[in-house]
Amino acid sequence: MQIDQYGFEATSEYFHRRMLQPYRVAETEGVTYICFDDAPRRPIHRVSKTAAETVVEWAYGAWAERETLTYVPINQTLEV
Repeated sequence: MQIDQYGFEATSEYFHRRMLQPYRVAETEGVTYICFDDAPRRPIHRVSKTAAETVVEWAYGAWAERETLTYVPINQTLEV
């Protein structure tokens, strides 16, 4: 099943068309993690900031494992 950065399946009318409000936000040394629901496995966004740039990526997994997940560019889809 292919999902977008908010967890919508490729067959959904909202696939790549809807922005959700953050549910949880955590910050650690220049990195902000954001999720949008409370499912055991969920889309998690990572915003990494340096003096030169900001990089926005996302992964799919458990909130407790957010720091060790494999992230992809924010506009890329994932197969789960």
